[in-house]
Amino acid sequence: ISGLFAGADGTIGNVPLKLSDASGKWHFYNSDLTIDGGVTVADAIAPAKFYPLRSDNMHFTLAKGMIRATGTLRHPASGTRIAEVTIDHNLDSAKGHALLDVPGIHFGQGLQPEELTRLTEGVIALVTGDLSGQGRIAWAGRSVKSTGEFNVRDTNLAARFGPVTGLNTTVRFTDLLGLVTAPDQVATVGTINPGILVSDGVVHYSLLPGRLIRVERGEWPFMGGRLILQDTTLDFNRPTTKKLTFEVVGLDAKTFVDSMGFKEIGATGVFDGFLPMEFDESGGRIVG
Repeated sequence: ISGLFAGADGTIGNVPLKLSDASGKWHFYNSDLTIDGGVTVADAIAPAKFYPLRSDNMHFTLAKGMIRATGTLRHPASGTRIAEVTIDHNLDSAKGHALLDVPGIHFGQGLQPEELTRLTEGVIALVTGDLSGQGRIAWAGRSVKSTGEFNVRDTNLAARFGPVTGLNTTVRFTDLLGLVTAPDQVATVGTINPGILVSDGVVHYSLLPGRLIRVERGEWPFMGGRLILQDTTLDFNRPTTKKLTFEVVGLDAKTFVDSMGFKEIGATGVFDGFLPMEFDESGGRIVG
């Protein structure tokens, strides 16, 4: 027997995804159920980390106590492919897993991160670059574990502390649903300009629960010496003043003055010291 359906909602096991507005064709033969159609997929955890996505090629089977579902998730407004999803669930054991494969999202004029998630609003903007990777969610009864590895490549963006170019990093999540990583993630940064341009930086960081980012260390070659960002934790859960302390080691006075373009001024000497800085909605400043 077979037919059509519309307006269906549902969930699969303990996958924290809400399925809604499903419609399509169903076919029941020899105790096996097959469904093909479309469905809207949303985050089932409040507040939602991502906005609803749409699949128009959902394929769902229920056979011999096993559920298998596949589909391509797209951004509804632009049609951009976001992820290929595969879900397997054993009804007898209540065990299963979901694979989220992101083959490649290009951010630019056609799509920005804030169109996919609220988490980047007020944090970054004007993003150009590429994101790819895989996430995996596994569950057994009420126990749910999630991991993932995602690559950010050749990305430029605007942030509160200034424009960033040439950002590259691989983010390894130990808790994908909670957006938590292992310690000592590494990012390379082409340039950052918080008022004075710094190039060729390496930043060690980790993502903590509650939208906290721990910057374990950042280091740049700077005016003949080094600029070191000391260990700090930044809270992006609410608007707050971000406090950063930079250590200057071996700054060459002549190189610094020459970079300012003051032909009438000369200086020599080597400087070491600290720059306590604060960044908020009005920009950045050196404090004390």
